Amino acid sequence: MTPGIEIFGRRATVIELPAEESANESRHRRAWLGVAALALGVTTAVLTALGVGAAAAGDESAAQWLAIGAIGASILSVLIAAVAMITGRGRAVGAIGSVLAVVANPWILLRLLEFFSTFVG
Repeated sequence: MTPGIEIFGRRATVIELPAEESANESRHRRAWLGVAALALGVTTAVLTALGVGAAAAGDESAAQWLAIGAIGASILSVLIAAVAMITGRGRAVGAIGSVLAVVANPWILLRLLEFFSTFVG
């Protein structure tokens, strides 16, 4: 401890605090929730693509399980992205992951295809 300034006849002591982390390191360390949401969004897209491939190959059981996995990953991605956006831990990355997960969700894709098929047929 080093002597500080004198205030009202009393000497204050200065306590040295540890050096602050750089803003860049702090931001990368805190953004893990957003990165997790993005990873789950990409997982949703991959599982949906694999499910479509399995359905096209005629393996309905595998396609069904892949669709269930994609829907689960999509729900987790949206929930984690919501937490990331609320707490400020990777807001932008979490939002991108959330949008990707919603767009790649097989159930939502099915509803969109049904909606647009009314115009065609």
